[in-house]
Amino acid sequence: MDKAILVGLNVYQDEKAVLKSLDELEHLADALGIKTKDKVCQNAKKVTPKYYIGSGKVLEIKKMIEVLDIDIVIFDDTLSPAQLKNLEKDLDCQVIDRSFLIMSIFAIRAQTKEAKLEVALAQKYYTLPRLIGLGNSLSRQGGGTYNAKGPGETKLELDRRKILREIGQIQSELEKIKKEKEVSRKRRAKNQIPVVALVGYTNAGKSSLMNSLSDALHHDSEDVLEKDMLFATLSTKAKKLQKDNNPPFILIDTVGFVNKLPHELVRSFESTLSDVVHADLLIHVVDGAYFDQLQIDVTRQVLKEINADQVERLLVLTKKEIATITPAIDEDYIFVSNRTKENIDSLIDAIYGHLYKDNRIHILKIPFDQGNIFSILKENNTILETKYEDDGTYVKTILSPEQLKQYKKYVQNI
Repeated sequence: MDKAILVGLNVYQDEKAVLKSLDELEHLADALGIKTKDKVCQNAKKVTPKYYIGSGKVLEIKKMIEVLDIDIVIFDDTLSPAQLKNLEKDLDCQVIDRSFLIMSIFAIRAQTKEAKLEVALAQKYYTLPRLIGLGNSLSRQGGGTYNAKGPGETKLELDRRKILREIGQIQSELEKIKKEKEVSRKRRAKNQIPVVALVGYTNAGKSSLMNSLSDALHHDSEDVLEKDMLFATLSTKAKKLQKDNNPPFILIDTVGFVNKLPHELVRSFESTLSDVVHADLLIHVVDGAYFDQLQIDVTRQVLKEINADQVERLLVLTKKEIATITPAIDEDYIFVSNRTKENIDSLIDAIYGHLYKDNRIHILKIPFDQGNIFSILKENNTILETKYEDDGTYVKTILSPEQLKQYKKYVQNI
């Protein structure tokens, strides 16, 4: 495994938060097979333009590199092109930042064509202003997986014009995928099927919750991947779920978030994150056993960045079976266990309560020659009563405001 020093800078007099961020950075590095040998946190009043950290700290790290036989130095914040260039020159060692590290993980995790294109686009955005500063990084032959994919593949022969051309090509491919998804989204809207999106910090238990809801609602599709792994899910996975004869809804699992998520990734994952923006309800999943308010704040911030902060949100904490305390949070939440299934039924009831709170009971008279309408209602709605009279089929059912408009000419009790 390649050996690394992690570097953080505290300019807000909150060393505890910086150290916690460095711990998370260690997990990110570990995901790429990079072993953390030491961590450095410098307290300073401001960022140093030349090195990001102070020149004295640079000399200290240089000595640590020699003593610990370090292969790579990883900074917890995004470095400017000049800082990257200066640090590599003076440390004589590969230097990367958190953004580069996260994008390298995304490059390895990407499985679908859409995810691979979005990661590639983010890498181009990141590399473009750093062509000079990344010179040594891109040419170094590191032995670890951090250099196996990502911006490192571009090497030095990629000039600005070539990258811009490639960005255009990738954007064109993603636009095609976006249009295909829009067609699918309009089809769901036409069928009046609401969408529920799982959002939250990476590794908070979103995929496990999706499997729990699928099991509770007797959905017979294959389970989604559950793994103690950062960014296990990069592409959207969707399932159509339905409780008994209640209306159905589409449940989607989306990419996880993380503190200091690179702006390039948020910008590039527009296609994948569009499912979140267009959802009818967001289930905000939080790790309840290892609760950290920062994870809630980070998710809220990302939702605001992608203009999804206006979508109705339901907070759900996971891992109740191993939680030692009940987290104090300034909003209502449901505490569930994906292992014991505790409160999963309560969550399902809450989902229906949010999705269909404006629904009302109506009686429809459906002519015998329009039996297809009755079939659609049986498939998508809760049928409370059915009577067959001489002039047609009378159906008592629950309709949404949109369905009420659609079937208005058949409604008897307006």
